[in-house]
Amino acid sequence: MDFRQERIAKNEAVVRRLNEVIHESAPRSSFIHIVCECGYETCDSIIGLTTDEYERVRSDPRQFCVLEEDVIEDVEAIIEENDRFAIVAKRQGMPAEVAIRTDPRG
Repeated sequence: MDFRQERIAKNEAVVRRLNEVIHESAPRSSFIHIVCECGYETCDSIIGLTTDEYERVRSDPRQFCVLEEDVIEDVEAIIEENDRFAIVAKRQGMPAEVAIRTDPRG
């Protein structure tokens, strides 16, 4: 894995851990706000999604929730999208391995 892909993967892992804390501490409602899980260091976008959508993202450790314009195509592929966000999965190889290794639910 090159340095760029490693940096992207680490950025995403940090934000995913943060979103797990947000999810766990949020009042039990059907809608939550999380931080975009893209690999861009300067992104601070907020995404609103239902708790069911959030759990669908977390069902696979290779998956992340990002704004559509923040998809990094050489590292991830869109597996689902709507007008609010995209669910991406890390591509095979090191991006997927880092995502699995840093899964806070794993």
